[in-house]
Amino acid sequence: MTSTATAAGAPAKPVEKTPSYAWPCLVVSLLAAVSIVFIWMWLPGLTFPVFKGWLAANNPFFQNPANYALLSNVMGLVPIGALIMALPTTVLVRKFGAKVTTLIGLCLAIIGGALSAFTVGGNFYAFLVGRFVLGLGLATTIVAGPTCVSLWFPDSTRGRAMAIWSTWAPIGIFCSNFVNDGIYNLVGQNVGTLQLVWVGLVIVVAIVFAVVFRGPREDERSQVSPERKPLKDVLKFFKSRQLWCLIIMFAIFNYMNYAFSQYLKTWLQTPELLGGLGWDATTAGVIGGLICACGALAPIGGLILDKTPKDKKFICVVVGIIGLTICSALAFKAEFFIPYVIFFCLGNMMLNACCRPLVPTFVFKGGQTAVAFGLSLLTLGQYAGQIATSYVLAPFNDGLTAASNVAIEAKQAVLAAGGTPADFGPAIGQAAAEAAANGIMVDPSLAFMALVPIGVVGCILSVLVKPSKPKAADGQAPAGKPEQH
Repeated sequence: MTSTATAAGAPAKPVEKTPSYAWPCLVVSLLAAVSIVFIWMWLPGLTFPVFKGWLAANNPFFQNPANYALLSNVMGLVPIGALIMALPTTVLVRKFGAKVTTLIGLCLAIIGGALSAFTVGGNFYAFLVGRFVLGLGLATTIVAGPTCVSLWFPDSTRGRAMAIWSTWAPIGIFCSNFVNDGIYNLVGQNVGTLQLVWVGLVIVVAIVFAVVFRGPREDERSQVSPERKPLKDVLKFFKSRQLWCLIIMFAIFNYMNYAFSQYLKTWLQTPELLGGLGWDATTAGVIGGLICACGALAPIGGLILDKTPKDKKFICVVVGIIGLTICSALAFKAEFFIPYVIFFCLGNMMLNACCRPLVPTFVFKGGQTAVAFGLSLLTLGQYAGQIATSYVLAPFNDGLTAASNVAIEAKQAVLAAGGTPADFGPAIGQAAAEAAANGIMVDPSLAFMALVPIGVVGCILSVLVKPSKPKAADGQAPAGKPEQH
């Protein structure tokens, strides 16, 4: 049903049927975010051991192994930049609108990616500055992007539309895992050139987005008004227990989920006797990439969210975080690999689908500014969780790498002594015991069992996302609570 203008020139009522041009706008907004993932996630696509080897050969700074301590910043500085930029992005949306703010984010990503590409072989500190600037661009884009989408899609389809947009990370991570090793070899195994390839991709996407995206006309707008109200006028919509529980729970989800995506591929290559599956790099890249990309199932979760009554939508969030918590208990144990994958997919499908669409549900009366502010707060939680992962679990990644090295050295020692592959098992077992005695983590499941109590806290918070019963006040729900209509 399309809308018509009301009497006395009042704005038209929001449409209930999705305008046809909403879908191209969704696609280019999604591509904008996906393109940035390639600059961000090329490193997990190659694995840390490959990157360390390249640095040792090409950057004199890393002839001293003590400098490898800086490597946790390679991934960690991106979410730090995103964390810092999350709230200022609301100011940009308020001043320039969601489209221009998205383009600003893409430009920041281009600058950060280019700086990193040109300095990785020489000045590693400048390289890290580039990663930080990339994080600024990432946050700007992923706050403005779903704001763009919310302006176009009405209540009836907003869940699945924003769920489709929310596949930006899993799609980007999967593609990065799948192609980066091949592109790396194609460009002569040069990390700097690899990054420039993805900078070029972002430039192309930015041009396409600028040409294709436009704001909705009066007869196309959704329940989220394109009006850019002053921030002080929308703060009343943020006195909401549901919204804050959602934000904190989203931080927990990202803390848990980022751990899997960052370390899964390395674990899949860890020898079986050291707790891994012992796969080759190609198989680990393809299968690990597919598993981490399961958030691409979010449109199914979004459809479920759209079909769920408004006062029951919180159940979709509850199901998602329970799935991820069970997954944490099963993670990185070879005997539970299939159940781990199932619960990981369930958690990602529901949480990627349901968290962002709920923000407009809580604050849509505040228009474009309120939605951007709500998504900024959600992004704040997202990258707070990812920062914690990068630093808290850094010893885990070092342990996985060291465990693989233990196996390689044990095999070499057996062959040098005239042994055969039949002797590998006992040799690796003995080497693993010695490594454990020296504090090297050879059982990766232990680190992820520690995520279980954190997941339980997330489950409690997800239940508290349940809407309060509206209080009688001129027939409307109080400010800050989702309407029951």
